[in-house]
Amino acid sequence: MPDSTSPEPARLGRRSLIKAAGLGVTALGLGAAVPGGAAVAGPRGTPAEKPSRLLLNTVNLYCRTATAVYDGSGNVTIDITVGNFGSVAATGPVSLKVLTPFYANINALPTVAGGTSSWLYENAAPEVPSIIKVAFDGFPANSTKTLTLSCALDAGHPNLPPIGRAIFTTDAANTTDADSDLTRNNWLFTFLGASLAAPTAGNANLYFTVPQKPLVVGGAAESIPFSFYNGAGTLLHGTSHPACFTFTTPFHTRVPSAGRPSGLTALYENDDPAIPSVYQLAVPAGLGALGPLVPTVINIPFQVQNDAPRQLIPATGIIVPTGSDTQGDRSTNSTRFSILSTANAAV
Repeated sequence: MPDSTSPEPARLGRRSLIKAAGLGVTALGLGAAVPGGAAVAGPRGTPAEKPSRLLLNTVNLYCRTATAVYDGSGNVTIDITVGNFGSVAATGPVSLKVLTPFYANINALPTVAGGTSSWLYENAAPEVPSIIKVAFDGFPANSTKTLTLSCALDAGHPNLPPIGRAIFTTDAANTTDADSDLTRNNWLFTFLGASLAAPTAGNANLYFTVPQKPLVVGGAAESIPFSFYNGAGTLLHGTSHPACFTFTTPFHTRVPSAGRPSGLTALYENDDPAIPSVYQLAVPAGLGALGPLVPTVINIPFQVQNDAPRQLIPATGIIVPTGSDTQGDRSTNSTRFSILSTANAAV
C-alpha cells in the first residue's frame, strides 16, 4: 500500500497509563493499573537528552470520573477530578485532556478555578470525537480540583455506549516536573442515556475486529490488520459506497507516515503522545460482497513510543456507512481496541 508523502512529526516522550476500574449507573471507568517508566523520547521515538529524573520536581498526578447524570432530555453531565497525590507541588504546566465518546458532543467548555479550557479538536459529527484541554500553570501538593463536563448525546446513540478518555499529566514542554506514579493518570469513561427503541433496519451491519498484537516500547512500527465486516452482506451484494472508519490512537502510540494505507486521512495529529490523534479511513465499497463472514482487511501501522506503559493500551474506533448504505443496529459498529505494549519481543 502506498505511503504518505507527508513528513513524520517529531514526538516527545510522555507518561500515561491505564487506570483501575470503576462502574457507575450512568458512567463507566475502565482499565488496569500498570507500572511505567520515565524515559523521554525524541523524534521517531529515539531517546532524547534531558536532566536526570532525580533533578526534577517529583509529583504524583491522577484523574478520575464520577457517575454521570442523565437529565432525560439527551444531556449528560459528569464530574472529572484531577489531583496531585504528591507532597510537592507541580511548578510547570500540567493539563487534563478529554476525548469525547462517539455520539456525544460537549455543550460548553468546562470552567475550574486556576484552569484554562480550550479546544484541541472540535468536530460535531456523531462518528467523530472531539478533544479539549484544561491547562494549569502548576498544581498544588496534596490537592484536587473538580470540573463538570456537560455533553449532549446524539439522538441516534446506541444503547451500548462508546467510550471516552480523560488523562491528567505534566505537559510535553514541562521540564521541571516528573510524575512518580503513572498508574492513575488515565481514566476511561462512558455515558448511558435512556434506552432506545429497536433500531430501524438498514441494508448494512458494519463492524470491525483487531488482534491484540504486541509492539515493543520504543521499537519499530508494525502493521496491525483491521478486519471490516458487513453482517448483512450476501454474495455479490455488499456495500454500494465506501464505509468511513474513524479511530483514535492509544496513548503513547503513533501512526507513522510510512506504511499508511491509501484512503487514510489525519483529522487531528498531535506531537504529544499523551494526547490522542484522530484518523479516518475510507473502506472500499463492496464490503460483505463475499458474504457476511469474509472481511476486508486493511493494515495500519502503529508505533509504541518510549515511556509507554507495558500494558494493553486502549483506543476507540467506529465504522459507519455512507451514501445510500444505512446501518441498522449501531451497537456493534463502534468498539474499543487495544495494543499490547511490551518491553521486548518475547511475550
